[in-house]
Amino acid sequence: MREPRNPFRLRAAEAIENDVTFLKLFGPGMLDLLGDDPHLWDKPQLIRSAPGAGKTTLLRLFTPAALVNLHAFKANEDLKELYQRMATLGVINESGPQLLGVFLSCARNYRILDDLDFEPARKQRLLFGLLNARIVLATLRASLQLRSLRYPEDLSRIKVSADGPTEIRAGEPGATSGVELHHWATALEENVCDAIDSFDGGDLASLPGSDTLHSIGLMRPGVLTVDGRPVASHRLLLLDDVHHLTHGQRSLLLKTVADMRTGVGIWLAERFEALSTDEMLETGVTEGRDYDGEILIERFWRESGNKFINLLNSVADRRASAALTVEVTSLDSCLQASLDGTEWQGKYEATIPVVRDRVTKLSRQSTLFHDWIEAQERQPGGTRDRAIGWRVLEILIYREMRSQQASFDFPLSPADLKEKTDSSIRAAAELFLAQEFRLPYYFGPKKLANLASWNIEQFMRLAGDEFEEVVASSLISKTPTLNAGRQDALLREASESFWTEIPRRARYGERVHQLLSSIGRFCRQRTYEENAPYDPGVTGIAISMKEREQLQSKEFLKKNPEYGLLADVLAAAIANNLLEAQLDRRVKGNTWMVLNLNRLLCVSYDLPLQYGGFKERPLRDLYVWMTAGYEPKKSLL
Repeated sequence: MREPRNPFRLRAAEAIENDVTFLKLFGPGMLDLLGDDPHLWDKPQLIRSAPGAGKTTLLRLFTPAALVNLHAFKANEDLKELYQRMATLGVINESGPQLLGVFLSCARNYRILDDLDFEPARKQRLLFGLLNARIVLATLRASLQLRSLRYPEDLSRIKVSADGPTEIRAGEPGATSGVELHHWATALEENVCDAIDSFDGGDLASLPGSDTLHSIGLMRPGVLTVDGRPVASHRLLLLDDVHHLTHGQRSLLLKTVADMRTGVGIWLAERFEALSTDEMLETGVTEGRDYDGEILIERFWRESGNKFINLLNSVADRRASAALTVEVTSLDSCLQASLDGTEWQGKYEATIPVVRDRVTKLSRQSTLFHDWIEAQERQPGGTRDRAIGWRVLEILIYREMRSQQASFDFPLSPADLKEKTDSSIRAAAELFLAQEFRLPYYFGPKKLANLASWNIEQFMRLAGDEFEEVVASSLISKTPTLNAGRQDALLREASESFWTEIPRRARYGERVHQLLSSIGRFCRQRTYEENAPYDPGVTGIAISMKEREQLQSKEFLKKNPEYGLLADVLAAAIANNLLEAQLDRRVKGNTWMVLNLNRLLCVSYDLPLQYGGFKERPLRDLYVWMTAGYEPKKSLL
C-alpha cells in the first residue's frame, strides 16, 4: 500500500493494511507503557483507556505478521530503534521472532449470547465454547504465520504433544496434528453457532461448548511444535475489545483469567466505558485488582513527565516523513512557534496604547503606582514583551486595588513590580491580550502536544488538520510552513467539532455536553477576572473526596436519587477522556477529586492549557449545571 498524501489520517491500526507501513509509523515510545517487568509473557495484564489511546496498535505490534516483517526489515533505518526495543524485551533476535502472539477481538457476536432464553450456565458454556474454538483457530494461524508458512495448507506441520489440554484431546482423540485440531475447533464453533440459532438449550451435558478457557493450555511451553521445533520461547494471548462483551461476560472472563495459572501471558485490552460508575469514580482501578499488571494509558502518560511528548514527536516525524507529496522530516519544523516575528509586531504595537491608557486611568486618583508605570515605560525588549509587560501591570494594579495595601497612599517600588511578575502572571497577560485583540494563542508544537490530552488519536486528528494545510501550502507556495494565525484557526475549528461529537460519543451524551459546557463557561468566568486571581487561568473543577464517596454510596444515592445521574454523567465523561480525574489532591486542608477539562475542549472557551488551575464546587452546583446549565454572572473580556 502506498502511503497517502496525509499519513496523519491513518489513525487506527486497523486502517493501516501494510505491516511494514504499520511498523514504520509505530512510535517506539509506546513500549514505555510496558516498563521492564520480567513477567510480561507469563501473567495476565489489563490495558485500559479511553477510545483512541493506542490499545489495538500496541497489541498488533506483537502479532506474527508484525514480528516477521520487523525481523525481515531490521536493517531499515526507520525500524532500527523499534527492533532494538523489541530485542531488549526478548521478543525478537537475530534468528527471528521469539514470541507467539495470538490476537483475538471480543467484538464478534458474543453479546448476543446474553439475549438467549437460556439459563446462565448454558450461556456460560456457549461463551467459553466460542472463545475456545476461536482461540485455537487463531493459535494455529499465528503459529504458521510466525514460520512464514501457509494457513491452512501447512496445518499438518503442526504437532500437539500429549501435554495438550485434556478437554481438547477428549473432544478429538486423534488431535495430534494441526489438521485434527483445526477440525475440532471448526466443528465446535459451528456447533455452538447452530445451538444459538436453534434457540434450544437442550441438556447442559449435551450442549456444545466448554466450562472454562482450556484452550489457553494449548499455548503452554512445548505443547505445540512446528516441524518438530517449539513455536516460540514466549507466548502471548492478545484479547482486544473486551468492552464489547456484556457486563456479566466481561466479569466472568476477567475472573477466569485471573484464576488461571497457565504460565501464558494474557493481555486484555478494553475501553473505560466497560467499567461501572463506581469503578470510573475510582479512575478505573477497582475491578482488576486480582491482576498484578494493569496499565491505565492516560494516567501513565500524565505521570511520566516528557515521555508522552517524546512519543508524539516521534510519531509526528514518522508520519510527516512518510508523506508522498511534500518533503519534510518533521512536523514541528512546519509550524510557526513564536509571535516575535516582524509580521506580528504591528499587532502587538497596537495593543500598547490601549492598555497603557487603561493603566493611566486606573492610577489617576493615586500616586501608588507612579513608579511602576515609569518602570514599565522604560522597560527594554521587543514589542511583544512590552505589550505583555503593560498587561501584567494592569493585572497587578487591579490586585493591589483589591488588597488592604491600597489604603496606604505611598508609591510601590519597581522592585515590588519585579518580584510580583512571575511566569504565571505573564502567561495570564499573554492569554488576556490574545483574547482581547484576537491574537493567535493556540499554535506551535508544544500547544499542539498539550491539546492531545494524553490521547494519540486526538493528536493525530489535530496534526492531520495542520499537516493537510502544510501540504497545500507546499504545493502553492513551495514553502511547507503554517503560520500561527492559521494554526489557531484550525485548532479552534477542531475544538468546535469535538464539542459537537460529545452527545453521540459518550453515554448520557446530552447531559455530559451540558455539564462540560457549564464547566467551560464557569472556568472562563473565573479565568478572565480583571485581577487574574488564578493565573494563568482555571481549566477544571474539584469535588471533595467526601462527596465523591457519597456518589459511590448506595445509601446516599437512595436518599438523593438525583445524584445518581450526576455520578453516571461524571463517570461517562471520565471514561471518554473528556474530564481528566485526579484523586486525593490536598488543598486548603482538605482532599479533592480534581476534574480537568480535556485540553481540546478548553479552546472553545479561550482557556489556557496549563494544569493546576481549578475551583472547588459542591455537588449541588454540578447537578444544577448538568440539568439547567451555568450562566456567567457578568460578561468579562
